[in-house]
Amino acid sequence: MANSNGSNGSKPASKSTGSKSKDFPPLASALAEADFELLDGTKFKISDKKGKVLLLNIWGTWCGPCREEMPHLVELQARYGSQGFEVVGLNIGDGSGQPEPNDLIKSFAERMKVNYTIARSPNSSTIHFYQISKQQVVPQTLLVDREGHLRGVFVGGGQRVMDSMKATVEKTMNEG
Repeated sequence: MANSNGSNGSKPASKSTGSKSKDFPPLASALAEADFELLDGTKFKISDKKGKVLLLNIWGTWCGPCREEMPHLVELQARYGSQGFEVVGLNIGDGSGQPEPNDLIKSFAERMKVNYTIARSPNSSTIHFYQISKQQVVPQTLLVDREGHLRGVFVGGGQRVMDSMKATVEKTMNEG
């Protein structure tokens, strides 16, 4: 279903002139209202986290570019976490639609020193990510502001994508 891709594609969520939440589209309700399962078995919806700036990252343990960006996600969580920011890593499974085992995900997250929320993305939600980005690759990351509006779509890995993601997170966090 998904392949890792070192593509350096990122695109803004809307016009470059807008900087207020209302200038950006709301996150698709199919994603905002989807149930995501934490590794402890509890569930949450993205809409439950309204009021926070969310960086939603789909990934797999088998994905090289996903591993490469994780230290950057750890850095963003450490820098902005106390300011109402949360990275949510959504594991998409083994790349063929089957879930990765919880113990594998947990041990992988420990090795990577992940300091952010890890959950599973059901196939139906992963498909909604792909529909937003129009690409079936990982990693992919969506930035959602405190009002639930989509502020950025970042596809693939590499320094250019990370630089764009970090700049967009900083701008969104500085808007208050």
